[in-house]
Amino acid sequence: MAITIQQDPTTPNIANSNLVFTVTSTQYTQAQFQYVVDIKDKNDTLIQRIKQQPNPSGKGVFDVAQILVTELGPTDLVWEIDSATGNTACGKEFNIYFGEEYGTSPSSSVTSYTGVGTTTGSAAVSGSDYYFNLDGNVGPNELVNWNWDSGSKYQEEEIDDITFSHQFGLTNFNTHSVYLGDYATISILNGNLYGGVTASQAQDVFAMIVTEYDSAGSTLATTTYYNNYTHGTPASASVWGNIYTSQSESTRLIHWPAGPQNFDDAGNTLNASTTYYTCKLVAQQTDGSPNTNGVWGEYTFNIGECSGFTPLRFAWKNEYGVWDYFSFTKAQNTNASITREQYKQTFVNFSTTANTTSYSPTRRGDTQYYNEIAKDRQANSDWLTQTDADNLRELFFSTNVYVYEDSKWIPVVLTDASITEKTNNLSQKVFQYSVNYRHANEVRARV
Repeated sequence: MAITIQQDPTTPNIANSNLVFTVTSTQYTQAQFQYVVDIKDKNDTLIQRIKQQPNPSGKGVFDVAQILVTELGPTDLVWEIDSATGNTACGKEFNIYFGEEYGTSPSSSVTSYTGVGTTTGSAAVSGSDYYFNLDGNVGPNELVNWNWDSGSKYQEEEIDDITFSHQFGLTNFNTHSVYLGDYATISILNGNLYGGVTASQAQDVFAMIVTEYDSAGSTLATTTYYNNYTHGTPASASVWGNIYTSQSESTRLIHWPAGPQNFDDAGNTLNASTTYYTCKLVAQQTDGSPNTNGVWGEYTFNIGECSGFTPLRFAWKNEYGVWDYFSFTKAQNTNASITREQYKQTFVNFSTTANTTSYSPTRRGDTQYYNEIAKDRQANSDWLTQTDADNLRELFFSTNVYVYEDSKWIPVVLTDASITEKTNNLSQKVFQYSVNYRHANEVRARV
């Protein structure tokens, strides 16, 4: 074989990092030699072709992350879903193929080779059936040998009735504060993402079991939402062994409804006595029913009471490239600033077409011809625990933020934020955030 892939990224991975390939070739001493990389989508449609001369050691080193990022996003707008929903833009499959080209002399034409022996044709050597990448962001200090530590959020378990417990939802909020009327979702990797298909192993997130509790911790109701998107309807009729070969990028990431309003829209209004509920994502038993002992993640939602102020719900793209949520429950302020452009109009109309120039006071003085209106808004949180304060900082790092106002989601730009820290005699800290933001689409000016 002419081309050998010595290093390639793991799958699943994060696109906003470094996705490094190192390749070698037995033909790199040929005249005009270049490594060729074809980056293709799941349908094998070419996205971009890269050519690179070998380094002094004869190797080719490629970082394809910047190209893959441009193919991801905007994030799936799934805030108001009422059932399990597949992925469209938060993560995608990519096919990466390596080949080579060279000539017979420094001045000859060049020929493209597949990278397999000396067979002519397009690049054909790949290290994986596909590479699945999320539209997230991982810091350089968090990489493991250039790769995102996907084992923190993904592991393929045996497809049988075994017991396991993970916390693989793509969020850092294990406990959420919500209010009646709030939307929320939980996103999680699903299926077989290691670059192959198997009937015996997968991260098969089959169902979400929602359990409601009263203030005493007594169970009030239980509702099961099935992953009909992956398994079909009814989900229980399709065990993984029957559907594993039909998975695609749309089923490798699943969004689940998780807010009180999502449940209400699904026809499953929370009990009036519910003070908190849990969302447990579980596997499938071999008989097609939920495996309550096979837990992919469990999340608690505490229902708050907000008096005096209407909660302001924020949604933002988090470090995994999916949505997180938080409601600010204290005072909200709005200040409008207006920038005006004007000119001084001459009193005499020198452009008259009449034989006389008429007197017109309306031509006198300054004339305003443009107004630019900017509304600066501020939202304030209640006192927060250390965990919530840490997780909420990610809101300030995100470039894709929305607020829920007037029954619709509005894109906003955060301008700054301040933190108030309070320490008691036992050195326990709580925090309060003030967030300043503007609508991404401001009020149209009158001209």
